Amino acid sequence: MNRLIYHLFIALLVLATANDGASQEQAFVNFESPQSHALMISSEGNRLFVVNTPANSLVVLSIDEQTSPKVSIEIPVGLEPVSVAERSENEVWVVNHLSDSVSVVDLRRGVVIETIQVGDRPGDVVFADNARLAFVSSMTEQSVTVIDAAVREVVKRISIPAHSPRTLLANSDGTTVWVASYLSGNGTTIIPHTLAPAPTTPTNPELPAPPPQGIIVSANDPRWKSQVGFELKDEDVFEIDVETLSIRRSYSGVGTALFSLAQHPKSRDVWVANTDARNLVRFEPELKGHVVDNRISRLDVVGESDSPVSIIDLNPHIDYAQLPSTVGLETAIAQPTDFVFDLSGDRAFVASFGTDRIGVLDEAGNVLSRIELDDGPAGNTDPQTKRGPRSLAMQKNGAILYVLNRLTNSVSVVDVESEKVVDELMLSDPTPDFIRAGRGYLFDAKLSGSGTVSCASCHVDGDRDGLAWDLGDPGGTMFSNGTAITLHPMKGPLVTQTLRGLAGEKLFHWRADRPGLEAFNGTFEHLMGGERLTDGDLAIFVDYLQSIQFGPNPNRNRDDLLSDQPTGTSARDGEQIFLSRLDIGREGRNTFRCVDCHMRPNGAGTTGFTGLIGQPTKVAQLRGLHERIPLAGNGNRVVGFGFGADGSRASLREFLADSHRFQGITEQDKAALESFLLSFPTETPSIVGLTRTVHVANHNADSIQSDVALLIEQAELGNCLLSVAGILQGERIELVYDRTSGLFRDRISSQEDIGLERILSRIDTNESFVSFVANPLKSVSNRVR
Repeated sequence: MNRLIYHLFIALLVLATANDGASQEQAFVNFESPQSHALMISSEGNRLFVVNTPANSLVVLSIDEQTSPKVSIEIPVGLEPVSVAERSENEVWVVNHLSDSVSVVDLRRGVVIETIQVGDRPGDVVFADNARLAFVSSMTEQSVTVIDAAVREVVKRISIPAHSPRTLLANSDGTTVWVASYLSGNGTTIIPHTLAPAPTTPTNPELPAPPPQGIIVSANDPRWKSQVGFELKDEDVFEIDVETLSIRRSYSGVGTALFSLAQHPKSRDVWVANTDARNLVRFEPELKGHVVDNRISRLDVVGESDSPVSIIDLNPHIDYAQLPSTVGLETAIAQPTDFVFDLSGDRAFVASFGTDRIGVLDEAGNVLSRIELDDGPAGNTDPQTKRGPRSLAMQKNGAILYVLNRLTNSVSVVDVESEKVVDELMLSDPTPDFIRAGRGYLFDAKLSGSGTVSCASCHVDGDRDGLAWDLGDPGGTMFSNGTAITLHPMKGPLVTQTLRGLAGEKLFHWRADRPGLEAFNGTFEHLMGGERLTDGDLAIFVDYLQSIQFGPNPNRNRDDLLSDQPTGTSARDGEQIFLSRLDIGREGRNTFRCVDCHMRPNGAGTTGFTGLIGQPTKVAQLRGLHERIPLAGNGNRVVGFGFGADGSRASLREFLADSHRFQGITEQDKAALESFLLSFPTETPSIVGLTRTVHVANHNADSIQSDVALLIEQAELGNCLLSVAGILQGERIELVYDRTSGLFRDRISSQEDIGLERILSRIDTNESFVSFVANPLKSVSNRVR
């Protein structure tokens, strides 16, 4: 039986037994995907390419009138596009972060003509060797995929021994590509409480002695060498030789969170926009208002300097001891996410994502002036209208700077000579109003006392920073989280937790010391050095926080659970142990199954037991564990914090070896549990994002037929909403699958519904290109309040 017919038969069986036949509409789901090079000017200089992340599209703007861009066409691509690069006058490539793909866009036709699958969570794309080769980064697979751009086939995958390699840069002659690690760490690690010295004495004499706790140290500090027990490679930027497709060299000490790369046109130094975490500073009062440094790091890639990395502080004028700082609020460059040089290299322009301004720098990196993106006083802020400048592009004549604002999904046009915004174009945006209103509170550094730090300084793009922080307070007081447990204000180092998947949770932080998200309001005052939010602002912020979701877990294959491992060690075996094995965990004399504590769909659960840190701890969610692996593919330790509340365990197997918590687990059982936990499902089904572009050259291929049938089957099961977009025999189409009828509905016009066979039968010329996309279904309107 033809494979397509077989899968259609299965889909019809599902349809016949479906619980409800109602047609489903695509819902907006907030993934907060991190944009990289999301804006670029065409080589001819008359078009501006913009990724529209919330609308899953590429917008082509005409800039014949440079100060008044106009939409020429908006082209559907994959899910969560984050980067765009021009290959030729007629072809651009778009990186789709959630679809794990690259959309190849034909500009003349205005359609995606091919979809290339790449590594999980791709972050950026550049071309090299006269656009013969494309390089695409994969954050979770720690690799760069090299693609022959002409035939669109993968040539090689280059392993990058760093956490979340993302931003890419090619030099002008196409012989070198650099890749920067997004969350690269800073060479710090944890000495667990079992090996650390006794904690310091509280400054509040009424406090009892603090509980035993770990300490954060530099992994290369010789004083801690024996306790650390491993070598930590803090490599941040890697240089790839395009001819050999191998790593030529790496650079360390560049920064903690690296956002963008650009090469200076005169010195040829590579500049890196980054923040550097100050997590070696102990205790919240000491960090108040000064959590990270916002910087430019210059890499001497030519080899003319004795120091290959030099640092430029973008805010050397701020006195962090005086908060609030009016000077800081009016001038700070916070979370620099992108920058461009003018042709001469005399000036650089840096996007201050946290403070809605553009910094103008001289060739030495000194800030000359600042361009405000709104009309209000420089020190004032309204988080609900925050723009969030993320990507920059400059006209070759240096007269006009274009700014893509991530939060408002708009393009600001800046006259460089006057340093004024002369126009702003709002892009199409399906983002719900409550997300628009609330997300600014996460990213706004003007809510701090110094103007340099926001919640997103640690929760980068709504996620983690990969570090631990000691935010205790020796001068604090004992407090309760609403239960009978009394907690000490000196808690020791704890790793930053993600803000994804918070909906439905009641207690937060590793020690469950925040009863409700509202309890975090003190962070604005005590850590950021600003003022607490009003009740109304806080409610808006909390509503937004509950909207951020995980993307699919890439470790879950199409059979839902990994099963290609040795007998007894697969994720399927681990799931059975997790659900049914008695006496695997213990607290005192009591024994439990894993699921007795990790009882919720996200793996979270009860509180009050003694955790790895030796203090009362909450059962944390299990989603996203696959993103916390501190090892590279070669086995080297690349970040200093792994699993457990303090990040002291290098692997889940090591975590499961804790005799205080677990008992009777064989090495085989540990392997099985690790496989299951690393494939733990998120709230987003694994099918979501899958994209297949069908054209005359591939529409009869078994792989295409099988995947299209799979997409229909998953749509029938309610795991996704299936859409189809493109050109069919020269006619532009946008269709959505209706599982009531088993037909595709036209979103553009009122034409009659059509079936799959009719769509495929019309793909018979070079003027037919259609892309099938699995979209998310779960609506944010169903969030738990």
